Amino acid sequence: MMIRVETLSFQPPLDWIGLLGFFGPRAIPGVEAVVNGELRRSLRSAGSAGTLSTHWTATSLQLQVQGPAEFLDTTESIVQTARRVFDLDSCAIERLRCFARDPVLGPLAERWPGVRLPGAWDGFEMGVRAILGQQVTVKAAHTLAGRVARKYGTPLDSPFPEVTTLFPQAATLAAAPVEELAGLGLTRKRAETLHSFAVWWSQDRNGNLLDLPGIGPWTEHYIRMRAHSEPDAFPAADLGIHKALGLHGIGPAKAAKAAELQSLAWRPWRAYAVILLWRSLGEKP
Repeated sequence: MMIRVETLSFQPPLDWIGLLGFFGPRAIPGVEAVVNGELRRSLRSAGSAGTLSTHWTATSLQLQVQGPAEFLDTTESIVQTARRVFDLDSCAIERLRCFARDPVLGPLAERWPGVRLPGAWDGFEMGVRAILGQQVTVKAAHTLAGRVARKYGTPLDSPFPEVTTLFPQAATLAAAPVEELAGLGLTRKRAETLHSFAVWWSQDRNGNLLDLPGIGPWTEHYIRMRAHSEPDAFPAADLGIHKALGLHGIGPAKAAKAAELQSLAWRPWRAYAVILLWRSLGEKP
């Protein structure tokens, strides 16, 4: 396998520890891992497959891309994706000015001024991960995603022992029977949602995502936040947000409405507010 190294610049500060703290617990076993301060993962690009690893310094992020020549020929596209995943083109001045006026977010933004919006390497993978994360803990979703990757993913020749698999493509999960998906530990309803999403994605995403069974505002906003890097996406029904805002004792529906109302002062940076609020819960994103 050939190796190519790219150096990506950014405007400091960059909260690399916060980014890895977010990606680590959510990494899909076999597909992605955080090891020794690096994020390592498998990738598809232009019909070829390879791996990527990262090395951070105070002023730059170094990507090591490894794979066959065809894969390395697409490095420019991989670099652009990496810039979005790590939010390297973000400028903190405006949002920090916005958050500074808020009694909740002001202290958090002052503590972590380099907060970035964690993106996703692949939209379908992110959508599956969001569905698996519905109404369960991060740890439970991590386990379920690993089962999906092991059963339906493609083995990969990798230089990293923790990166062994390419995440399954939409057509593969669309062809899987719902009963088989449920056998991985999903509820029947969640398996049906996962299958419907895979079919929808493999058919060029015709129609509205919210029209799919089992997809509600939380899932849609989470996908918009992560897969599309929308800075104002806000999953108001998220229980972690409710807890961080002290709203979890008033009931989910009322808490979601209250969170939505409170978030209006944070526009157009509500997705960054979400990351700060999640990080405030035990300081672990």
